[in-house]
Amino acid sequence: MKVVCYVRVSSDRQEEKELSIPTKLKAIQQYCQQKQWIIVHEFIEKGQSAKTDDRPEFQKMIAMAKRSNRNFDAIIIDKFNRFSRKRDDHIFYKALLGQIGVKVISVTEQTEENTPQNMLLESMLEIVSEYFNANLAAEVRKGMTQNAKKGYSNGGMPPYGYRTEYVALGNQKTKAVWVPSPREEIDIVHWIFNQYAVEDKGYHKIASELNERKVPTQKGHTWSTSTIRAIIHNESYIGRRVWNKQEYQTKGVKWRDHSEWVVTEHAHPAIITLDLFEKCQEKTKRRQNGGGDPHHLIG
Repeated sequence: MKVVCYVRVSSDRQEEKELSIPTKLKAIQQYCQQKQWIIVHEFIEKGQSAKTDDRPEFQKMIAMAKRSNRNFDAIIIDKFNRFSRKRDDHIFYKALLGQIGVKVISVTEQTEENTPQNMLLESMLEIVSEYFNANLAAEVRKGMTQNAKKGYSNGGMPPYGYRTEYVALGNQKTKAVWVPSPREEIDIVHWIFNQYAVEDKGYHKIASELNERKVPTQKGHTWSTSTIRAIIHNESYIGRRVWNKQEYQTKGVKWRDHSEWVVTEHAHPAIITLDLFEKCQEKTKRRQNGGGDPHHLIG
């Protein structure tokens, strides 16, 4: 029988562990060799979650399976949760593939074909996988919430003017914290806020002057109005950390309700005084209420 194999890992970190892509692939290849099956294609999915079917290699595999001239009769996977962690997707795609004569076979969770016992076992495995994923997500979220409440970073790049450092907590555990950047960057942050609040300059003018002075952004790029706007309205500069503002599991930007935000005061050293920060926010409100555009203040 001719088959294709589908291998997926959720993140680069997992790829470095024992359950890496080469390890999974080797197990599938050995299994196929024992069965005398021929692998005609390998679909490798890196850094993709199985909680959604929006996976490039997965969709490419399904499209290939639906062709009338396909050259394989089965999809070989390591475990059923590599195929999908969502029960609805698992049932839908298994049914779709079954209708066109393509089997889905797990190397480590082997079941007999077309028997009531097989249907029950697969359903149980799907439920356990979905429960495990939901429980793991809840535990991870609980840990990240506690992290945020204590002022630790949950990842991501800190804003301009800050750097990430790691502090030892004992038991070989470390936590990420934000600390002020070198003096030159802090001075630039002060300059930006003062230009906006005191000198009455807009985002565009401030960005243009920084570019004229050839001051690079954190990533070495040129400054833009959106970059300046993000700095002016970022509460991080007064030492306040706000986590869980957005929902990242959905497509596009989805803002969570304020009641779900985790706000921590004095999470890290402030760079800007509360008075200067509030002056900037008030200036923006006045411009907006007056019909003006804060992009186009002086300059």
